[in-house]
Amino acid sequence: MSLCINPNCPKPQNPDNINFCEACGSEVLLQQRYRVQCQLGRGGFGVTFEINEVRTNKAKVLKVLINNEPKAIELFKQEADVLSQLHHSGIPHVELDAYFEYYPYNSQNPIHCLVMEKVVGEDLEKYMRKRGLRPINQTTAIEWLKDLIIILEQVHNKNFFHRDIKPPNIMLRSESAELVLIDFGTVRKVTSTVFKQQGGVTGIISAGYTPSEQINNNAVPQSDFFALGRTFVYLLTGKEPLDPIMYDSYNERLNWRNHAPQISSMLADLLDDMMQRLYKDRPQNTQVILQRIAAIEKSLQPPKPQPLKPQPPKSPIQSTGRRGFIKTASLVVGSTTLAVVGYNFLGNKHQNRTPINISSFSFEVVTTDATGNITNRRNASAKYFTEDLGNGVTLDMVEIPGGTFIMGSPESEAERDSDEGPQRQVTVPSFYMGKYELTQAQYQAIMGTNPSSFKGNNRPVESVSWDDAVEFCKKLSQKTQKNYRLPSEAEWEYACRARTTTPFYFGESITPELVNYDGSYPYASASKGQDRSQTTDVGTFPPNAFGLYDMHGNVWEWCQDDYQENYINAPIDGSAWNSRSSSDLKLQRGGSWSLDAGSCRAADRDRDSRDISLYYGFRVVSSFRTL
Repeated sequence: MSLCINPNCPKPQNPDNINFCEACGSEVLLQQRYRVQCQLGRGGFGVTFEINEVRTNKAKVLKVLINNEPKAIELFKQEADVLSQLHHSGIPHVELDAYFEYYPYNSQNPIHCLVMEKVVGEDLEKYMRKRGLRPINQTTAIEWLKDLIIILEQVHNKNFFHRDIKPPNIMLRSESAELVLIDFGTVRKVTSTVFKQQGGVTGIISAGYTPSEQINNNAVPQSDFFALGRTFVYLLTGKEPLDPIMYDSYNERLNWRNHAPQISSMLADLLDDMMQRLYKDRPQNTQVILQRIAAIEKSLQPPKPQPLKPQPPKSPIQSTGRRGFIKTASLVVGSTTLAVVGYNFLGNKHQNRTPINISSFSFEVVTTDATGNITNRRNASAKYFTEDLGNGVTLDMVEIPGGTFIMGSPESEAERDSDEGPQRQVTVPSFYMGKYELTQAQYQAIMGTNPSSFKGNNRPVESVSWDDAVEFCKKLSQKTQKNYRLPSEAEWEYACRARTTTPFYFGESITPELVNYDGSYPYASASKGQDRSQTTDVGTFPPNAFGLYDMHGNVWEWCQDDYQENYINAPIDGSAWNSRSSSDLKLQRGGSWSLDAGSCRAADRDRDSRDISLYYGFRVVSSFRTL
């Protein structure tokens, strides 16, 4: 069935095999790709429908605005714009053309529409009511709080804040048990007006969850923390924040702790701090909250068992195990073993089953100032070899000399995020890295498919998940008998910086003539410029001093590592930093064509679930150890 969304249609039900409503003549094949299946809900501002994307047979959600006041239309369009900039599995995914205007038959007044990902599950208010308002336990509370703070970090890092966090606006996915923050129609852009508290912020009030400064039209990012704290009081007690049994209206505070005896005092203290009456008394950013959550988790861990007293090692000659046999054998036939080791790990021509022909290429390196203008040009060269992928498709791998660098960004760097520190010295061994982001032709040659949205053989492959990228490396390794993989985060930043310490390998700033990013949002003193709104062929812009292209912009590039919230206890040998247990959240570097210049900095970090593709790409590295 195809429903007609014309609000004045006398009979909206239609068969699936027609393009125009039989009753009123309005289009029912929306945007030449969507058919409306059923209504999901209705509120004061809009109606939501489940739709089917005919070309892919995927279920999605259509939001239709029914309040046509100018402010309502502005907020509706804003939701589409904001969601298109936020890429996280905990935020509904929308495509760039998600917003559109629909005109019913013989009408000059448009209906405003927004298509987004369908989140299969229930919001936390319905979830709690179906549980009979039984409180969640502490383990779940900590996990959910951390997940939501990470989601909020994505929002706040883009200079937005949500303004309407409450249980109905948080979904629990049925399949993966992930939380998803929804309803971004009330999102506010952070401006100097906000921080100066001069008012002028549209009032959004949800009783019991909205802080006093927001009620007085002075919302700030910390307003989200208050609402989130109140949300967890509801989840941990099963009682609404304004329930008279807990709420002290005279002092405007909650006496809730006795109703949540299952949680530690440290967790209760954190929630109380998030709900402080004055926003200045709340945690000032997401990193502060994440650090406190980490301390809570550490305090709840059982004490580590004392290690056993070490036993003296056995002599290799007496050992009967496999390790002992191998060591003894090396004493007897040492020259043979050395030859094997040399074959696997020594000079390049001895490591691989086919010789590697090392060549060199020359290129020009440019340097920029804070306005993005080029202040210097110089010639440079680098070594590389070419991998034959078949059918005329090749892969150039550039030699990255080993060295030591300072990883992360200084606190003084503009648009710095807290997860870019603390800075530390890292030593990276030499390796080879793809001269360009992996192209669609290269991906097609190995995988036999091309998932990219912006087609072109020499454009970077995108819409690739972390798992897809790892599978590509596995197949490439099998084909070439070399060990190809994703770069570690340290390798990526070291290769990007190419012995520079500025925000970009070009210098203090960039322009769209040097990097493919959204030129509407410049960095430092650079002027606004072109927004291409799509990827560009690899090698279009100048390389860095190592001979690598597009390390800034074009597409996000996956790294090996799990995402960590800071660099405390991070490796300093250039290796990947992965959790002991398999992590779903993987790292990306480099920014993309759709983001601001600041997101393309050498130190900027992003992350997403390993199975999410969106517009993500990658490049490969090799340390030349055979399989």
